[in-house]
Amino acid sequence: MSNDSEPPTDWRYEELRRLGELERRMTIELADTRDAIARLVGQVLPHHARPDRIEGVVHASGYARWMVERLRDGKMWLR
Repeated sequence: MSNDSEPPTDWRYEELRRLGELERRMTIELADTRDAIARLVGQVLPHHARPDRIEGVVHASGYARWMVERLRDGKMWLR
């Protein structure tokens, strides 16, 4: 019978630690990427931008128009 105070020797614990750390790093990276996207959309599409420019950003980004408009308004991915 094992003692509860002993560190786990099961390889799955180490894998859980590794995956947890990977997820934390990826979460930060995703937030940074979203900030960069929102910044670029705001630069490319000022509030007076023509509809064809909006469509160009929609096409280039692959995002739906409503999402591009929210990014332009600063209402998406707020930290």
